[in-house]
Amino acid sequence: MSTPAVFEKSRTIKTVGLNTEEVRRVAEAEGVVRVIAPGLTAHGFADFLNTLGTPMFTEGETPVVGLPDLNVVTNVGRTSKPRSVYHSDTTYVARPPSYAGLLAVEVPERGGATMFLDQYEAYERLPEDLKSLLNGATMLHSATGVTLGPDAETSARHPVLRRHPGTVRTSLFLTTPARCSNLQLASGEDRSDLIAPLYDHALNSKSIRSHSWSNGDVIVWDNRCTLHAADHSNVQGNRTLFRGLIRGEVPTAADT
Repeated sequence: MSTPAVFEKSRTIKTVGLNTEEVRRVAEAEGVVRVIAPGLTAHGFADFLNTLGTPMFTEGETPVVGLPDLNVVTNVGRTSKPRSVYHSDTTYVARPPSYAGLLAVEVPERGGATMFLDQYEAYERLPEDLKSLLNGATMLHSATGVTLGPDAETSARHPVLRRHPGTVRTSLFLTTPARCSNLQLASGEDRSDLIAPLYDHALNSKSIRSHSWSNGDVIVWDNRCTLHAADHSNVQGNRTLFRGLIRGEVPTAADT
């Protein structure tokens, strides 16, 4: 697979205060926003995320004690280095998350940044003939690597080109190829051969946004128009974040 854009091409993450409408506006337009909230507790973080919508939880994750809507993201107690590739969170359900947020609880002495790729920009870079080919195309998103109950959602079909309900812009909507299969054009033709090239295209961004964590930092992103990944390549020390998700709408195909 292609190597993602290098850090010298990184774009600045915009910063706003703890204001729901401002966070929503910037996240939808920019993909990701840093929220300034000194002294924000985990309970306060959960409460703020809930002002963005209805919380949801990814089955199989470890919940935060006393805060069942949040899950723990940590390298503590692991015997092997975590792996992270660019992805969109929990896309294998009918209504994937609209927003996601992270609160830094414990940060390493070195490394552990979280990186974001703009999928509006990925769509805009597609050749016009490929945009036309993908008009009305859908792809199957499936769960991998998580233990799910018998009644849990395990797969959902979503448009490859997605219209954002807030900005009405079009983004490329996919996740890691391990969770994507059966790409069908509007005609019904199977073009699953396009999945890996589309993911490579998404990673070959003109710019990324990268956030190096400090204790108490809060980042919120729009899961509908970004991919994200953690850089675990040179982490020194404990890295613990609390994550919260907000349930989104059923994805709508773009009119291209």
